[in-house]
Amino acid sequence: MFVTFEGADGSGKSTQAELLRAALAADGPLWVAVGDSMSQGIGASAPDRGWVGQLAEHLALLRSTVFGNPHSVNPASAATTEHVERTRRSVLRYFNASPDDYIAIFTLNATGALKLVGESYPFAPGGRSLLSFDNHTSVNGIREFARAKGATSDYAPLVPPQLRLDRSKLDSLLDLADPMQDNLFAYPAQSNFSGVKHPLDLVGQAQSKGWDVLLDAAAFVPTSRLDLAAVQPDFVTVSFYKMFGYPTGVGALLVRRARPPPPTPRGRRRPAKPPRPTPR
Repeated sequence: MFVTFEGADGSGKSTQAELLRAALAADGPLWVAVGDSMSQGIGASAPDRGWVGQLAEHLALLRSTVFGNPHSVNPASAATTEHVERTRRSVLRYFNASPDDYIAIFTLNATGALKLVGESYPFAPGGRSLLSFDNHTSVNGIREFARAKGATSDYAPLVPPQLRLDRSKLDSLLDLADPMQDNLFAYPAQSNFSGVKHPLDLVGQAQSKGWDVLLDAAAFVPTSRLDLAAVQPDFVTVSFYKMFGYPTGVGALLVRRARPPPPTPRGRRRPAKPPRPTPR
């Protein structure tokens, strides 16, 4: 078990935190994060490489290599480009995403990835945006991009007390989309608010009704595997900080490459969409 406490470092800020730490440790091994360090609790073996090893490897890389602007052609810049592209391939491989199907765009964090989608998605009058009620605050901001461009915005409700999506109402909202327009459905694979994991089969269901799907996977992928060969959202946002703690300030937007639009029920094809954002 891993728990963080503020004031559990002997500063006297939190006596209750110390009591809770002692109670939890009595039930088994406990890792405690204190300030900028991580120390062993009770009954656990010595820590593995973890954050310390990750930081040491990063420092060794910086000491042994000179990196330059990736947009230049000198040796230092070429080293940066090679490193970035190798990392990009590793990210796609981890999510089992073929380079023929997806591109990986590095961002400052998951919020930056979400903003990139909101800014670049071709919302227009007649189109729609649909968000779940338990989306992260950063996802809710996409609604304003939709409204500014004349698209209609709706929210898919949850059912208490489990706080799962109301599938009946969600189906009705998905049916409102005009397949000839650009429609974006955004929901979290795992709720940041409740921890509920929503069904991934919603991706294919929404796409079959004329929606592009933004899957916020930032809270999901730190503990669950996302297989992008099995389920293929149009956009996936992740935060590497949430996955392994270091380095901070790195996220990614995984974008499914544009494909020929599917036939509509009337036999017509949807108009081709603008190109997806490309990595920089």
